Amino acid sequence: MSTPSLNMNRKELLQKKLLEQLSHTPMTRTEMADFLGVSVVFIARYITQLKTSKQIYLHHYERTPRGKPRSFYATGDLPDAPELAPIPQHELQKRYREAAHGNAKPKKFVPRMDEAASWMFNPC
Repeated sequence: MSTPSLNMNRKELLQKKLLEQLSHTPMTRTEMADFLGVSVVFIARYITQLKTSKQIYLHHYERTPRGKPRSFYATGDLPDAPELAPIPQHELQKRYREAAHGNAKPKKFVPRMDEAASWMFNPC
């Protein structure tokens, strides 16, 4: 009993599997790495090779909850999507102030019950 393609090495099998998946849905670098079971560093090098050979392109960008652009790749020879405009400095400052001061709820102090301090809360 033989495998479907003994002549194909591991890299070619991964490439075929990845290109098939990217033809169905665009994916990020992290999603590709999880899908193939390899590191993100391997995927970064692999994307460079696939983009150079014009097998994949940058489909679109989305912003993460922290505001960083996240790129999605798909199969094809189309031009790359335009980069997202940077977030203006005043908007970044506003987000920082809201995170640091606006949404902060005062934390309730809960005493830590360890042996050294238990006598303070439970006197004999």
